[in-house]
Amino acid sequence: MALNRRALARQVINSQAGLFPIPRGYTKPSKNEQPVTLMAGRIPQTFIDDLLDRIDIVDVVNGRVPLKKAGKNYKACCPFHEEKSPSFTVAQDKQFYYCFGCGAGGNALGFVMEFDRLDFLPAVEMLARNAGLEIPREAAQDPGISKQKDNLYSILSESDRYFRKQLREHAGAATAVDYLKARGLSGQVAGQYGVGYAPPGWDNLLKAVGTDDQRRGLLNESGMLVVKPEEKKQYDFFRHRITFPIRDQRGRTVGFGGRVLDDSKPKYLNSPETPVFSKGRELYGLYEARQKLKEIPCLIMVEGYMDVIALAQFEINNAVATLGTALTESHLQKIFRYTSEIVFCFDGDKAGRKAAARALDTAIPEMRDGVSAKFLFLPDGEDPDTMVRQLGKQDFMQQVDRAQPLSEFLFEQLSDGIDSSTADGKARLSKICAPQINRIPQGVFRQLMLEELSSRTGISAENLRDYVATHKPPAQRGSVPQGPAQPPVQTDSQSRNQAPPDDFYAGPPPDDIYGEGDYEQPYPETLVVRRSKIRLSPIKFLSALLVNHPQLAEYVEDTEMLSVSADPDMALFLKILALINSDVACSKTSHIFARWQATYSDQSELQLLKTLAGSELHQPPKGTGRDDDQEFTDTLAHVSRDAFEALPGERKATYLLAQESLSERQIKQLLKIHMQLGDDNQFVELKNKIKQRLVV
Repeated sequence: MALNRRALARQVINSQAGLFPIPRGYTKPSKNEQPVTLMAGRIPQTFIDDLLDRIDIVDVVNGRVPLKKAGKNYKACCPFHEEKSPSFTVAQDKQFYYCFGCGAGGNALGFVMEFDRLDFLPAVEMLARNAGLEIPREAAQDPGISKQKDNLYSILSESDRYFRKQLREHAGAATAVDYLKARGLSGQVAGQYGVGYAPPGWDNLLKAVGTDDQRRGLLNESGMLVVKPEEKKQYDFFRHRITFPIRDQRGRTVGFGGRVLDDSKPKYLNSPETPVFSKGRELYGLYEARQKLKEIPCLIMVEGYMDVIALAQFEINNAVATLGTALTESHLQKIFRYTSEIVFCFDGDKAGRKAAARALDTAIPEMRDGVSAKFLFLPDGEDPDTMVRQLGKQDFMQQVDRAQPLSEFLFEQLSDGIDSSTADGKARLSKICAPQINRIPQGVFRQLMLEELSSRTGISAENLRDYVATHKPPAQRGSVPQGPAQPPVQTDSQSRNQAPPDDFYAGPPPDDIYGEGDYEQPYPETLVVRRSKIRLSPIKFLSALLVNHPQLAEYVEDTEMLSVSADPDMALFLKILALINSDVACSKTSHIFARWQATYSDQSELQLLKTLAGSELHQPPKGTGRDDDQEFTDTLAHVSRDAFEALPGERKATYLLAQESLSERQIKQLLKIHMQLGDDNQFVELKNKIKQRLVV
């Protein structure tokens, strides 16, 4: 009988496969390729998957290597070897990078480890800190967590579409439309930011989207419902409000903000914290700014959604807002991945100054060389919306350009009430400033701040440097250094330095790997691409499709025939299949690489996996009307037939006799095998079984 897919996965991956090991203290697998055994702490594989989902590899790579858009992907000269023409490709949809020149490839975590020359744990800590995540230790794995988050993204996207439809069609939407028009909002900008409308009533969304128990559960978990079990009540979280979808850096809806249309309180309402939404990590308007601007000169931090949208109405598309929470380090780290300057825009009253002081305190530790922060204080009673209407775009941006630098605002805050013309005042100023300057990362900016303090106190910068170093703030932050990283020095032991096999490619492929051609075979054995060729055997082609589209694994129902194949490439295919079908489901290319490196140590197989993922053969040829599913199933049928034909007669017969039903072709095969077995006594029993099956 055919092996169960889950059983096959358990045979290939032991119970540790679901956890990503920390590289310290683990036992290396022996030559027979046993999975890694953990001897030290663990990081759950579900956390690694979640981390890879929350970051964007384009942002990670572009922060270190300038990328250029090339079709749907991004390209650059490879940072891992010398080259003049770019062969380094980053695929945003697969969250994978690959160099067609030297064979380097992997996910965002692998890139940080290679480029920044970090071990596994420091690389995870760096990415987790940037994503605003805390690394769990020794946590129990949750097989359904990845699938559940995908379901949450789906239900939130459906809710987004519902709200937008209500703004266009609901009979009571006139109030919302009138309000938006009164604020000067055009339909184009409203569409850009996905503005919608939650109608009055208790269960509009619940009835429209929560059509069964599972979907109602997803609405509740995604923060779209208020559930009161003790009263046996559940109702919509957003009611009679204008809605603003909150999107993460990949454009997925992770929550909503709502602005009330009557005298209800609170005036603004945000989605609660959920498995896919954290207020301390997300920024409203950042995704839209990235979509609108190729280069972001600076980001203007404003107070609310309408301020962001009002500025966009005047073609100022680089405004963002926090989501009902104070500025966090995660916010700033995310901002400085997209721009080198942030301008905080606050009211000029006492409350605005107090909020600015809190932002200043958060920003100081992030002031590494190359980034800057400014503070713009508006007149009393004004906000960015009213200011841009009064001044217009040009004058408003001049105000932004003339905003007060962080250094000036810092000394203004710290010297308030101090008479620095006296010796006592200078000593007090030095004592107050020292802990704050000590929070600034080492570099030119820190030195300039010391020199500014020197000019204000008359103490030499050299003496102040020693004095400042002894004055640590109460919570001196400790982290992995994030200075400018250099490409890693290659060693002879790194297999990716070796040129990939000739039967895979001969130079970087163009964007359209298939050109205008077509093919009749169920798989492309040889594809001619200008002067380059990419050749994949049928099994390698299956592996390339599977690593790029893990969902295709559902078509592999019978692995028994594949497992007895003598083709050496079949082992790789079955390992990929086993990872995807493991107890902790693996549904994305970036996850496959994380699991692979946690489970296997064979570098030649890993390099082959990278090459297959980078082959770009997962795209169906243009004009054929075929899709990935059809190509995969056709090729799988072809490979299965080849594996069957390679078996000796008695093995073929045993396999066919085990099938519940036989096709006409299989009946003919069984009859042919019966004749080929001859009169050998050792096959008498088998021939009788065949005869009985044929009679039936």
